Amino acid sequence: MSEPVPFTKNENPRNEKPLSEKIQATLEGDYAELRKQARALLTQPEFLPLPGGLSKEEYRKKTVERLEKFTKSGLPRLPYDPKYGGGGNPKAFMEVAAMLGHADMSLFVKQGVNFGLFGMSLYSLGTDKHHAKYIPALLDGSLKGGFAMTEIGGGSDVQGVKTEAVYDAKTKSFIINTPSDDARKAFIGNAADNGEVMVVFAQLRMSKDAETQGVHAFMVPIRDKASKVLPGVSIEDCGDKIGLNGVDNGYITFNNVQVPHEAMLDRFASIDANGQYQSDTPKKTARFFKMINTLVTGRVAVAVNSMTGAKNALTAAITYAATRNVFGKNLLDYPSAQTRLLPPLANTYAMHFATRMLTDKLVGNAPDVETVAAALKARASDDAMDAIDECRQIAGGAGYMSDAPYGKLRNDVDVFRTFEGDNTVLRLLVAKNRLTENLKNGFNGAANPPPSSGNVLDPAYQEKLFAAREARMINDLTQKIAADIPTAGGINQAADKNQDDMLAYTDAYTDKVLLEQFVKAVRTEKDPQVQAALKDLCDLFAVNVLIKNSTWLLENNFLKLHETKELRETAQQLNRKVRVNAQALVDAFAIPKEFLSAPKAHPPTPAAPKKAANDKGPRP
Repeated sequence: MSEPVPFTKNENPRNEKPLSEKIQATLEGDYAELRKQARALLTQPEFLPLPGGLSKEEYRKKTVERLEKFTKSGLPRLPYDPKYGGGGNPKAFMEVAAMLGHADMSLFVKQGVNFGLFGMSLYSLGTDKHHAKYIPALLDGSLKGGFAMTEIGGGSDVQGVKTEAVYDAKTKSFIINTPSDDARKAFIGNAADNGEVMVVFAQLRMSKDAETQGVHAFMVPIRDKASKVLPGVSIEDCGDKIGLNGVDNGYITFNNVQVPHEAMLDRFASIDANGQYQSDTPKKTARFFKMINTLVTGRVAVAVNSMTGAKNALTAAITYAATRNVFGKNLLDYPSAQTRLLPPLANTYAMHFATRMLTDKLVGNAPDVETVAAALKARASDDAMDAIDECRQIAGGAGYMSDAPYGKLRNDVDVFRTFEGDNTVLRLLVAKNRLTENLKNGFNGAANPPPSSGNVLDPAYQEKLFAAREARMINDLTQKIAADIPTAGGINQAADKNQDDMLAYTDAYTDKVLLEQFVKAVRTEKDPQVQAALKDLCDLFAVNVLIKNSTWLLENNFLKLHETKELRETAQQLNRKVRVNAQALVDAFAIPKEFLSAPKAHPPTPAAPKKAANDKGPRP
């Protein structure tokens, strides 16, 4: 639903576009035409929302059909090297992935397992021989793969996986084995039904009793072309899940499965012609993190599609609230409704601009991409769940119906908080990376002074305040951990002792990153009407972060008591300003209306009534 055009044709000689269309142009940037192409594909009948009540078997079948049609569109080719039939544009593919999430999260995850986790891991960890063998088949749809990293007993402890790959020098092959029940690969997408080859992460040993060389990745076939599970491989279906039941997750066990020498993805380590292990990175831990750093694409995609889920929910809820009259007044005109819906909208816009920056870092292989990806993935998925839940509640009983979008969105997005890295683990990773960086940069323990007082609606002051808070917290944390090292027994133990402070720091770091990108977007916007709308939304984001952290800001003399008291009134004023453009701000997401609700579940066809024993049929 678009806002009314403020001028008639005669009164608007410049034929200005509605505000929503102008904001949409800003959000889509150089990818407007590509998004239009993806939107046209996804509004074809085959991709429209499915009725509720489908069995997982029906949903999986439909998702496979959709994946095949998506593959035939050529869009999955975008991120790959042109010499293998790709488009050489990974950033463009992130835009397409976001569109898939608007349509169906199961489809987004299914293709993400196939073209993202499987395809990009062999692309990032393999070499030309792997690329030439697998990528063309992946892109033409004749090969489906999966990503077998997580184990049932290990969760996020990837460096501690127990699956083994033992090198057999006589046959120049590897023996892949699951040594214990808790080493089973778990929750693996494309495992239960469709996957033919898995990228399997395992501890490499150069002989059965040798010390492990650390985690390495191997291409391991699990099915033949007739979909028959191969000898030595056992697969168990995970069954029904809370959400994403269009994805065939499974458990995988390997019983001495032999794969050839070239199955090892050998970008960072290899076995030479003499059967000797070779790597340019001799330390196992350093080699592991070097390998893992190439696999951040999945976290970027999850951050983008968490935001996509929030956009769907907010568009549905704000459109509903803007047209709903309660107690003689429009629902969105109530301050309480504004406070529930508009700050999540501000968060979503902040994340939109931040993920654009993150995608640039990914493509440019920036040194801090792992840190930023972990921070934004954790925040995006948490914020999305909060937004979806608030939207469900404000829609009342109507929001609880199966033909409303909220229940399915909530169930599908929920897992984003735990896969591609548990959010708590990712936040600790961010803090550890920033601690290491702080120490390398010559931390001297000096306190960071709070900034002088300013106007909380001044972007320069906002940036200064957010940056000073982040700097103070990382320095305080570094000093605290350094002091604990002697009694804790080492830096890792000292860090573990201070995990709560590390998590609090990561929130401050993420706030700073989000604000910087939002302010940058406002500053560079050329259309004054769009700039004004985005400025109000950016201010609302900043002020709500300050409200949330007002206790810390008071305790550390960053704000005075009267300033923190004024924040809530400022937030209410901003809510009233943002409310004027709220419909245009969600219309700018350009989500096809078909994706904002689901068809009602089809009731079973009633059985024909039975005739009574003495019923002789109709009478004249």
